[in-house]
Amino acid sequence: MPERSCVMSSFDPKLNFSARTTAARSRRRVRLGFTLLEVMVGMTCFMMIGLGTTAGLLQARRLSQLNVLRNAAYTVAQGYLEQMMSINPADLEAASEPWVSNRPPLPTESVNSLLTNTTAIEVSDPLYVSNLSVSPAGANMTARTDIPGHMWNNKQVMVDLSAGSNGTYTLINMNERLDVTISRAWTQVNGNWQIPQSPNQACYILMRIDFQFQMGGYTANPVWFNGTVRAARSDIPGP
Repeated sequence: MPERSCVMSSFDPKLNFSARTTAARSRRRVRLGFTLLEVMVGMTCFMMIGLGTTAGLLQARRLSQLNVLRNAAYTVAQGYLEQMMSINPADLEAASEPWVSNRPPLPTESVNSLLTNTTAIEVSDPLYVSNLSVSPAGANMTARTDIPGHMWNNKQVMVDLSAGSNGTYTLINMNERLDVTISRAWTQVNGNWQIPQSPNQACYILMRIDFQFQMGGYTANPVWFNGTVRAARSDIPGP
């Protein structure tokens, strides 16, 4: 009977399977990790996104506050103009005669923002009419640099920006200045267009308020924003 040769193999299925599993897990860990360069690129991207979002939020807040201040400045100028519409014609003319050196101001009023139990709601807040060669004594005025002879009436307006989380309000003092001009319109007299030169001639009087308001807190030199309101009155005697 022939003899059989027996060859022993060193292959162990259990050991081979364990080695393959360990190697696969090691490769999986390598594939799931990030290199230092990838981490730095990711952090840079997140930082840029965060900065862009923050800048957008700040710009939106600035535009929102600018709209609030613009509406407040327009409301103040419109309020003065509506008072001018109801002022006695004699007072209106006395404040706007260009050949009178010491003209009285317009007798306008404003609402007192510092109310107490002993103060009135409305206080005297006069407006001087351009042209003016110098600022009247005691008047808070500055000369306009763009129009010779015109001067700004400087005012401070209390503006409510927003309500806080605890029910309080953010109040700021907004700088506003107003330049008031009054002129007589041309009208037809005996078929000819002219500016009335007699107290018996009816005319139209044009009123204009150029105003500027200042928005600070964002730049070293706060910017002035401009606006204008206009109105006309009829049947006011000429000079």
